Amino acid sequence: MTNVDPPDSVPVGQETRFRGLYGKCIHNKLQKFPEQSKREDLREEIDIQQAHRKLISYSIFPFSQGSPGGYKFVTAEPLEELEVPNFDFLLWNLDGSVILGEAKSSIPSNATTVVNQLNKRKEVAEVYKEYLERRYLGSEINHMEFVLVTYVQHGDKIAREIIEEGEEFITWVVDAHSDTLLIRQARPQSFPDNLESEDPDEMLSELDRRHTHDVRRLNGELDRVGTSFGQADVLPTSIIVDQLRVIVQSRRVEDRHPCIDHRDIVEYVSNSSFNYSDGKIDSIVTDLVEAGKRINFLCEWDDNRADYKIVSNYTARDDLEVVLENKWVEWRIENMKDALREDCKEKAISEIDQQQDLAAYGGGVIKENVESNETDK
Repeated sequence: MTNVDPPDSVPVGQETRFRGLYGKCIHNKLQKFPEQSKREDLREEIDIQQAHRKLISYSIFPFSQGSPGGYKFVTAEPLEELEVPNFDFLLWNLDGSVILGEAKSSIPSNATTVVNQLNKRKEVAEVYKEYLERRYLGSEINHMEFVLVTYVQHGDKIAREIIEEGEEFITWVVDAHSDTLLIRQARPQSFPDNLESEDPDEMLSELDRRHTHDVRRLNGELDRVGTSFGQADVLPTSIIVDQLRVIVQSRRVEDRHPCIDHRDIVEYVSNSSFNYSDGKIDSIVTDLVEAGKRINFLCEWDDNRADYKIVSNYTARDDLEVVLENKWVEWRIENMKDALREDCKEKAISEIDQQQDLAAYGGGVIKENVESNETDK
């Protein structure tokens, strides 16, 4: 019999029955739980998040270190605080032009879904145009352009899909092997219906205009511009294991104990190129610390050498990255099992309630029949 404490809602005298029902239920559920495939899914989720974060870094690096076409990086994930569909980054120049960019580290076989998602984000950005002006820029937006960034191997596919859908998103591609960023112009397999001319050469010229930037200088300066990753270490909407890499990167070692101070985390986040407000930084750091404690990666250290200790015997950053990922996977798996346990508790209570209702109903029926028979006599 399973040794589990029955909830207070279990009727007195039904504790043993509850344990039996719960034990049978959770045994069956855990036997059927596809733990290995769940672990593989979580590992894949980590890889996807890393690739996405790197792609955002590649996208914003030239604009955080310089100003191609006069554009500067403003912030990552604008509108994130409103919990609405948003782009991954915002660029702006002094002429009042902005670029909103979305990074896609992979493109699904049905690339139309990506184009539809971009359209939704574009609509939201246009609705919140005044909010963007007020919250991030402090000046009016005169012109908006929208960019899809992907890795070079996916560039032709999504650029062609955008063209054939008749949309006006501009495609950037990143070549991670040479650390370069460039604009991808793909030739369509079929022309969209909304072109002004029917002459093939003029149609191609119109497509070139649609799918390159209005600021011609930017088109030239984004022709294989050098770039790098490492700019996007803290993205509020990333999974927590990806955000907690900040702890690994800013840790130090005291007598073979990996540890960190609160101010070190604040400094690392502050130095990232996201232009976060002090309030936003405080919120991010608080969430990071609490998340680290939840997955048993971070704990308070009763020592005056540091505020927090990393729960690991390893000290090297690469090893700590592995420890972090393993702890997050274990935490997620245990949460899934806890959900199964809660479901079994509810099912056991429900079955006990039903049995008691049936017993009460059956007793009432028997009593009524007995009284009826006595009257008949």
